[in-house]
Amino acid sequence: MRRLISLTVLAIALAVPAVGYAVVGGGSDDGTLSVKGGVGRVFISITGSAVGRLGKGYIRITDPNPNDGLGFEFSGCDATTDKSSTSTTICQSDGKGSVVRFRAIGGKYLITLKGSGIFLSAVGNGYATLNGAGEDPNIPGTYDGTYSINDGPYKSLPDDLHTLTLAAPTGG
Repeated sequence: MRRLISLTVLAIALAVPAVGYAVVGGGSDDGTLSVKGGVGRVFISITGSAVGRLGKGYIRITDPNPNDGLGFEFSGCDATTDKSSTSTTICQSDGKGSVVRFRAIGGKYLITLKGSGIFLSAVGNGYATLNGAGEDPNIPGTYDGTYSINDGPYKSLPDDLHTLTLAAPTGG
């Protein structure tokens, strides 16, 4: 009896990650984007999944097809605007309360984070546009954060609008 229970628990433990991977699309052509401590604007158009947080500013998410994934959720919003006619929700933070968090899982999403304290992890296909607030090493407090694409080295957010493709890296 103990052996049967142990085998059942083991089978469930192995099945859960596989199911989660299948739900989010887990394709071999997925790319990744990570943003740490961003100040400025980050936009992603992605078929996949994204999670993140923001200290001050707003997060806007549009879900063009609410039936293609698990949807999106916010927490910690100081104010929320729901534009149901466009399947868009805006979550605002004044920076005085809790950190705003979001997740958008397994579908097509248009996500904009604008403000400071931007942290984002995304996996899927699509593109991103990055526009850091700029930084001057001689002036304290002008750090605009870093980003990494496909697990590459972290770089400073670009000071001008810069577009990146989210896809698996080419080559072996």
